Parts: sequence; C-alpha cells; structure tokens
Amino acid sequence: MKIDRQKVLNKYHGHCAYCGKPITLQSMQVDHIIPKARRHQHKEIDINNLSNLNPACRMCNHYKRALSLETFRRFYIGQLHKRLAKLYTVRVGIDYGIVKLIKWDGLFYFERIGK
Repeated sequence: MKIDRQKVLNKYHGHCAYCGKPITLQSMQVDHIIPKARRHQHKEIDINNLSNLNPACRMCNHYKRALSLETFRRFYIGQLHKRLAKLYTVRVGIDYGIVKLIKWDGLFYFERIGK
C-alpha cells in the first residue's frame, strides 16, 4: 500500500506531531508510531495505516528512530533536560542566565492539540 503523504501531513495541519514545528510536504518525514521494526510484535495492525502514521520533522523522526512512543516520551524527550544539564557549555549558559532548563510536561504536540 502506498502511503498518501498529503493525508499524513494534514493530520496535524502541517505540523510535526511531536514538537509542533511547521513542516511542508517536502520537509516532512513519515513516522510509524508503532515502528516498522516492531511490526512482528503487532501483527494485528496494518503498519502503514494512516492511524499509525504521523507527520514528523527530520529531527524528531531521527531522534525517535524505532522507539515506541512511550520510550521516546519517557527516556528520550522526558529526560532530555537532565542530559543537557551535564554538558559543560549548557552549565555555563545556565550560570550566565542564557539557558534555562525546564522539565518537559510529557505531552507531544498531537496530544496538546487533541485536548
């Protein structure tokens, strides 16, 4: 089945489903919510069905990779502020008031706009 990229982009009105950044059809990457690499664990779903596809910017799609949504949420984005705080230049930025690290609220863009 060929993926209708325009329908995927339209799901969140031209925004990345994860960070919310505006994207175009040309810049969008199609993310499989349940990754293709894990399809053997989810034989009951059509991995290319629109309900399993999200529009993603290149950065979010690359960072999510073949992770489940919950692993991406909890351990990658949810812990990002802690990993950043370990970087020397970020700590300098914090000391000078240039950088402020905050804990993420745990909601992706598609969850925020759905409420």
